[in-house]
Amino acid sequence: MSILRFSPGFLKMTKILMILKILIVSGFSVSAQTSNQQNNREEAEVARDTIPSFKPDRFIRLGFDVSALARQIVEPEVQQFEFSLDSEVAFNWFAVADGGFMRVNGDREDFRYSASGFFGRLGFDYNLLKRIHPAQNDLVLVGMRYGFSALSHEAPFYDITNPYWGDYTGQLEKGNYSLHWIEFSGGVKTEVFSNVFLGWYLKTRIRLTETKEPELNPYYIGGYGRGVRTAPIMVHFSIMYRFGL
Repeated sequence: MSILRFSPGFLKMTKILMILKILIVSGFSVSAQTSNQQNNREEAEVARDTIPSFKPDRFIRLGFDVSALARQIVEPEVQQFEFSLDSEVAFNWFAVADGGFMRVNGDREDFRYSASGFFGRLGFDYNLLKRIHPAQNDLVLVGMRYGFSALSHEAPFYDITNPYWGDYTGQLEKGNYSLHWIEFSGGVKTEVFSNVFLGWYLKTRIRLTETKEPELNPYYIGGYGRGVRTAPIMVHFSIMYRFGL
């Protein structure tokens, strides 16, 4: 059996060819990787470019709080009418204004109470959903409001019966009351027909300052809720219509 022997020159040439082969393969690999990275960057840039630069549509959305009407079934002595306006001022940011008026007429055997006043709120909502295009009208919102309410109220008649102190009948003259509060909310709005929206909010309110008559606390505060509550949590349902400008 013969043993193959290679000259030192041949072996040296073989090593050089192997090194060249490795360098060529590595070069192609690095080039392909660089090309893939470049393609990925270009695709990402194209994807960003396909999302339109958003210019808010000019509109005003007018809403009416229907939950106040439903509340009259539980509290027929309280009548409240509340309206809202909102408009998108920047992408996913909405300026909001709410307002309305209320009346209370309570007539019982041992007292009569009446009140009337108005209220308003100013604030903003932010949409948490990532919209692909501006016409996407399903919104999940969080927001904050500053609220103010003012009313006048009186108790023309009351009759207190107490077995220890005795019975007492009297009246409380008309007085004024006002309240300032901060409000945090979360909710949804969805378009059910063209330009017609339904929505609901869960709201909590924290009192800031108030002025009141020392002898008479309000039964109900317009835009806020029961007068005895320090931080009420309430649910509001609304129907809205969007007007283009």
